[in-house]
Amino acid sequence: MGRSTDKETRLSEHRKYRKFTSKQKLEIVLASLRGDRSVAELCREHGVAESLLRKWREQALEAAAERFESGQERTLQVEQRRRIAELERALGRKTYELEIAGKALAGWE
Repeated sequence: MGRSTDKETRLSEHRKYRKFTSKQKLEIVLASLRGDRSVAELCREHGVAESLLRKWREQALEAAAERFESGQERTLQVEQRRRIAELERALGRKTYELEIAGKALAGWE
């Protein structure tokens, strides 16, 4: 009994997993979303468990959602910076007008 447990441990310690690049994962995920082939077919073709493909799909969709959100935030930040610059220019003009008015009033005294 102890011997089979040792063998199982050794097998799992020496088990090698196939490594996929980010690009390969994305290609498989996109193929699964297109629906040309079933998820089961894709998994067999690439030697991937369906649960792993589901995990990759979730990660890809979460990353896409984050990217879209950050894009919206950047757009908002750009708009805020533009508005701040506009207000700073207006404040500068008003400050200049007050300086001129102050000098004009000082001349009346």
